[in-house]
Amino acid sequence: MDARTSDLLCIHGYTASWHHWDPVVPALQEHHRVHVARLAGHAGGPPLAAGVAPTATALADQLERDLDAAGVDRAHLVGNSLGGWLALELAARGRALSVTALSPALGWEPRGNHLRTLDLKLAVARQMILRGSPVLPLLFRSPTARRAALKVAVAHGDRMTPEAALTFTAAMAECTIAKPLKQWFLTTEHTLGPIECPVHIAWSGEDALIPLEPYGARFTTLVPNAERTVLPHVGHVPMYDDPDLVVRTVLDLTSAVDRAGTPLTPVDGSC
Repeated sequence: MDARTSDLLCIHGYTASWHHWDPVVPALQEHHRVHVARLAGHAGGPPLAAGVAPTATALADQLERDLDAAGVDRAHLVGNSLGGWLALELAARGRALSVTALSPALGWEPRGNHLRTLDLKLAVARQMILRGSPVLPLLFRSPTARRAALKVAVAHGDRMTPEAALTFTAAMAECTIAKPLKQWFLTTEHTLGPIECPVHIAWSGEDALIPLEPYGARFTTLVPNAERTVLPHVGHVPMYDDPDLVVRTVLDLTSAVDRAGTPLTPVDGSC
């Protein structure tokens, strides 16, 4: 009998890939049956179905289908950035045992200069990577260059291997829905339904992409009962900066929920 009694789904962010969870998956697998999402239209993921607009709603629909295919009714959810938003959306649909949202998107006010600033940050970061791609293998041999090139997303890019840094940047280039998805989430007002499971919103203390102020302002009303903490010395994608801290943050919540005996209700045929 597998000692790991509950499922955990890891959800990556906008223009990212499933590889963002590589630093933490081995440790999480010691405690859970880990599933790593591959978002449609992103590196390593399937294309969006014909006629389906690239929205968070469509991506959440895909994740629900993936859970169904894996025979999982509810799972612990951990998401980063857009993945945090998607984890909260799945929780509002009743698919979560718990949610750990790492610097989640959606917490910003739906209008204001901060959205134009975020639009510019995302556009500049993507263009820098696309234009610099031919020289990145040489550039990323230097820890100093990795830190400088990735500083919007990772506070300590020098801690990444050159191979991990190249995989990180390649994912941005491979995202086929980057422009329309960004246009949708920056110009459409969004909300969440009620969430009944435990939620921990853990913001990166050195988040240069969407710092807590002002990009987390709405979470006090969107998820009023969530626990809120700040993770020190990590950037927007904290799995690379301090994987041990991320693992502890996730397991503190999932272990508490599992110990409390939250009912697991897998669909027929699941593990």
